[in-house]
Amino acid sequence: MRGIAIRVIFAGLCVFAPLYAQTITVTPTAVSVHLGTFFQFSDKVTGVTPTTAGWTVALPAGATGSPGTISAGGRYTPPAAIPSTGTVIVTVSPTAAPTVSATATVTLLNPYPTVASTSPASIPAGAFTLTVNGSGFVPGAQVVFGGVPLVTTYVSATRLTAIGTATGVAAGNQYPVTVTVTNPDPGSATSAGVVTVLVGPPVSGHRVALNVAARFLDQAAFGPDAASIAKVQAVGLQTYLNEQLTAPISPYPDPSTTGFGLGQVQARFFVNAVHGQDQLRQRVAFVLSQIFVASAVEENSPTQLVPYLQILKNDAFVNFRQLMEDVTLSPTMGEYLDMRNNDKANPATDTRANENYARELMQLFTIGLSQLNQDGSLQLDASGNPIPTYDQTTIQNFAKIYTGWTYPTKPGATLKEHNPAYFVGPMVPFESNHDTTSKTLLNGLVVPAGGTAESDLKAALDNIFNHPNVGPFISKQLIQHLVSSNPSPAYVSRISAVFNDDGAGVRGNMWAVVKAILLDPEARAGDDGPALTPPDTSGHLREPVFAVASILRGLGAMVNDTNNLTGQATTLGQTVFAPPTVFSYFAPGFSIPADFTSGATVLGPEFQLQTPSNAVGRANMVNTFVYNGLGNGAVIDWTALTALGATPQALVDAVNNAFMYGEMPAAMQTQILSAVNAITGSTTAVYKARAQAAVYLTVSSSYYNVEH
Repeated sequence: MRGIAIRVIFAGLCVFAPLYAQTITVTPTAVSVHLGTFFQFSDKVTGVTPTTAGWTVALPAGATGSPGTISAGGRYTPPAAIPSTGTVIVTVSPTAAPTVSATATVTLLNPYPTVASTSPASIPAGAFTLTVNGSGFVPGAQVVFGGVPLVTTYVSATRLTAIGTATGVAAGNQYPVTVTVTNPDPGSATSAGVVTVLVGPPVSGHRVALNVAARFLDQAAFGPDAASIAKVQAVGLQTYLNEQLTAPISPYPDPSTTGFGLGQVQARFFVNAVHGQDQLRQRVAFVLSQIFVASAVEENSPTQLVPYLQILKNDAFVNFRQLMEDVTLSPTMGEYLDMRNNDKANPATDTRANENYARELMQLFTIGLSQLNQDGSLQLDASGNPIPTYDQTTIQNFAKIYTGWTYPTKPGATLKEHNPAYFVGPMVPFESNHDTTSKTLLNGLVVPAGGTAESDLKAALDNIFNHPNVGPFISKQLIQHLVSSNPSPAYVSRISAVFNDDGAGVRGNMWAVVKAILLDPEARAGDDGPALTPPDTSGHLREPVFAVASILRGLGAMVNDTNNLTGQATTLGQTVFAPPTVFSYFAPGFSIPADFTSGATVLGPEFQLQTPSNAVGRANMVNTFVYNGLGNGAVIDWTALTALGATPQALVDAVNNAFMYGEMPAAMQTQILSAVNAITGSTTAVYKARAQAAVYLTVSSSYYNVEH
């Protein structure tokens, strides 16, 4: 401790006394931190200005290894491996008094393991060998199968193998078993997320043709793979859909087990997309994330984003009214569009309620700017102009509705007018901050004065939900993302009718809507073969995120949490969960006409992502996948296709079935076969080169990138 002294004289006696003490403290002084996470330290400086401090981290004397790093603000990030002593020393000093310091001891623990996928995803009864993909595995990690520890072999930090025995069931049906991984001490922990393996004989038979099954999976999944094609062929489209309703939900990593950035969450998206059993739920949730946008550009930590992503997954098949409420009360959405801590008007300070969420919930999430017919077309007034759905006064009234809500109250804390940021659970009301005046909403509905934050919110959401625009507005967007950029008015009208009434008198049944979209005659029209006669306006462009996942599924890749597939999609203009604005990745009102005279829309908004440079980028991306590889995070096994290299026609047929439903145009087959035959020789390397060439030419083609 240091001080500044002054001289004091008492009766001729000269003494020195401190004017003030220079001190610094660090909180906490001892902490345990798992590898792969981070820890935020805090400091307090007294007796000196400025009160800023500098941080360092070091190993104890004699220790070997890396101590990790610490930021200028005190956020400590552990190293990749535990150093020899298992501890590191964090030191903080005032920048104005560097000889004063405080220290904290960090005990390092093994990482939290995460389970991403298994191979195979289904096993027969009896003895089995399972490969488990994930991250954070260490020597001594153990695979647990339905609560039973298995004999486990550590392969790498992203892969384990295990052997065991599974019992059958009398009826011969498959049944699900959960798989987790437990890391040993120090800091023994079991994976928070689980994957599910199906045990028992798979359903066999061919009720559905290969081309129908594969094409259907381009709409109801992140593209087909060999296992899902066989599944749909065996059980049919309707049964597959019913099974998807109850399929285990692929998890995102718990925010407490990740680092500060979104890398592991975005990486897990691709793990789930390639390997998850809940393919349809994931597709719909991703569509919803592009409608109900809460962008990671701002909500950029796992703590903020993961709870919101869980809402979209959990609500993918619920009633749309429930989805509206869960999104509205999400603290992530509240923070993104300013509904949290939204204060009622204060005449003394001349402030009004924030209008951001009030505007976007209507404009982008539910009804749009203009009145719609049930087929999605615009209603026009007598002068031929679109009829607005609301005006600025309506927005101001809805803004009053959304006052008084704040972040959830942390466990053990007391509700405040403005709770501190917390993202677990829905927002909560602080009633005295809610505007209790009357509000006039859509179609002249008056919400009387004196209501609570809860009662007013219910009235407002019911008012929007029952607006006739919601059916066509949401139905058309779902169709565009899942099936066709340019659905016919009749297609939109049929789905809107299901939204309005699912056949049992229920409005907004999302499960009924999704099924109707996928089984509609217009969706299934291409099952009898391609109708590529100009002008063909069916289908849609594979968005970059979807293209990445579908290519890897077609190749049977093994993907884990260390992948950098987000970077591949970002290069093509689409960063996972991070659209640039609330309008998602697309500019509002975008369309490309069929020709320059008719004005008919034929291309959907996703074509904004297909710039000339991005079109070249797709080919470059495929080249990376096929020839350069993606590292340990996404491994492609070329064995099966290489084995077909000796018979080029069989090779091209296999690639055709994997990526083009077996419907590759004859001229394209001829060209690819010619290119394959041009690679001469009879070695394994030649056969692999043939396989790579066939895949590259197929997947980089416009026939593949625009689905039909």
